This record gives sequence, C-alpha cells and structure tokens, in this order.
Amino acid sequence: MCNCINEVGAQIEARLKEKVPAGAEVSESTFDTGWDNQVLSLSEGKLFVMLKYKLAYRAKKKNGEMAKNLNRLETNVKMSFCPFCGEPQG
Repeated sequence: MCNCINEVGAQIEARLKEKVPAGAEVSESTFDTGWDNQVLSLSEGKLFVMLKYKLAYRAKKKNGEMAKNLNRLETNVKMSFCPFCGEPQG
C-alpha cells in the first residue's frame, strides 16, 4: 500500500507554510492542520481520506407546503484506490 496521502500532505503543508507571515504560529493539531475527513483504520494502522457527499432537501409540511428550512444528509465514502497513484487501498 502506498504512502501518497502522507507524502502529498507533507508537500502541501510545506507549500502553504511558505505563505504564512513571519512570526506567525502554525497549529500542529490534527484537527486544525491536515486533510479533511481523515480516518484512521484500526485494522491497518493507516490514515485514509474519505470523500464527503452532501444532499440538501426541503420536506413537505403536513399542510402540503414546502418547509422553509433545508434538511441535510451526508455520508463519507472511502476510496478503493489512491487518488494520486492509483494503487488499491486496504
């Protein structure tokens, strides 16, 4: 299994840090820095990035009118292949 997610992430982080003003402090927290929708596979001990799919809909009220607010659903999808090199993921 490849290590592209970590390698590409490190390259992106290095490029973005070039744009950080001098004297600024970069957060090293995994919640603030890194890939969005990152998941740790407990069976493999590897990090995976998942795609998030969102759907918004407006439900009907009991009187037949459409509701004012949107309801939202979302789910994450784990990629079967590395998006960078195409190797099969675990």
